[in-house]
Amino acid sequence: MVADREHPYDVAGGLARLEATCSGRLGVAARRLGAPDGEEVRWRDRDRFRTASTVKVAIFAAVMAEARAGQVDLDRRVPLEAADQVGGSGVLSVLRPGLSPTVADLCTLMIVVSDNTATNMLIDLLGGVEAVNTAVQALGFNEITLHRKLPYPPPPLVAGPQPPMREAPGSFATATPAALLRLVTGLRAGTVVDREASKSIFDTLAHQQYHSGVPRAFLDLTEPGRSLEEWPAVASKTGSVPGCRAEVGVVEMPDGSEFAYAVMADDLADNTMSALSEGDELLGRTGAMLLRRWWPGPGPAPLRPGWP
Repeated sequence: MVADREHPYDVAGGLARLEATCSGRLGVAARRLGAPDGEEVRWRDRDRFRTASTVKVAIFAAVMAEARAGQVDLDRRVPLEAADQVGGSGVLSVLRPGLSPTVADLCTLMIVVSDNTATNMLIDLLGGVEAVNTAVQALGFNEITLHRKLPYPPPPLVAGPQPPMREAPGSFATATPAALLRLVTGLRAGTVVDREASKSIFDTLAHQQYHSGVPRAFLDLTEPGRSLEEWPAVASKTGSVPGCRAEVGVVEMPDGSEFAYAVMADDLADNTMSALSEGDELLGRTGAMLLRRWWPGPGPAPLRPGWP
């Protein structure tokens, strides 16, 4: 952990206290982008955690690498078949088979609504799990490992109460916070695959629709007298499975300064999938600490009352 010589807020102490009160493990890697000192926050950043859906950013990068190599056509249409449909997050599982989204559409769905069916279709398109890992490793991210496709059964055809989502034995994917931070900082710098591919992936992250994790304490734009330009903007990818939450992204401040982050919480006793879960709370409190540390002013960081 970099010492807080110029920052009165003790992030290291805050993370230690936060992990001491949680039921599992917490990992954090964050960096102030463009700063001459390269200031960083690191907490168990070399430990491996389940990624949940944050690994989908790496899958997107693998698709773009194969597209640049001429192996994948982003404009190719891929018919949705009933056998492709899996449950969990997304919309393709409840649409009629026969729809033919493009490869680029599948990538967008995989990020913006974390579509599991789109994800499995892309894994198949790339040649399977090992082919994805080979492509991700070729990009320099050896610590990010995909273990399998998503196994969730498709939702029933009739409306009504749904059974709780349960994680199958084993992990969908694992990674270190340090590796996910390198991935997102590389995307922001334009060094993953190439500048155009990095921008395409990063711009898609800016549209993802889940905000119950890292930015949960600072995305309230309803305060009277505040304009949108005064609030931090977030481009991120979240991940949620029972007992695990993860998020990777970049926060842009009103003055144009930025910080990148990867926050992972795993082995949690709370297996619920609610946005009020322990994992979402851990990510939110970590995000509040990071925003408070790097907020450029004027005034205090725009955090809801009661947050660090």
